[in-house]
Amino acid sequence: MTLVTTSRKAAPDLRALARGLAFAVEGRYLARGKTGLRDLVTMDTTLFLFSYELDGLQLRSYVDEKPAASFRVTAREERHREGPIVRGVLASDAVRDALGPRIETAPLDDGWDLGFDGHQRLQYRLRLASAGGELDADDA
Repeated sequence: MTLVTTSRKAAPDLRALARGLAFAVEGRYLARGKTGLRDLVTMDTTLFLFSYELDGLQLRSYVDEKPAASFRVTAREERHREGPIVRGVLASDAVRDALGPRIETAPLDDGWDLGFDGHQRLQYRLRLASAGGELDADDA
């Protein structure tokens, strides 16, 4: 199962983004409160954590209590979904390689790096940069 959460004092838009990802992966969203990272990584095998840092919005993933990938969100779009819902996470080749085989993703080829369909007919798209700079298929 997958757990999705945010930083402790998350803005409403960040909580909505996290709830959308939890819905897409059929995982659960946790309002973090005072729960520490050490406790969060033991709650489920896979964890996604959204947080605002000094350089902007961050998305981190953890698998089996270990960091799997860390991204800076450079752009994001929330739009009304047309057509049927797509369950799961869609990702560019570079992001799929960075996340590794334990986090299931399907190919995304619309120019964004990460995408998922949330509740209430919302669709999310994120453009990501790796912790060390722009994300490129050659980086993975």
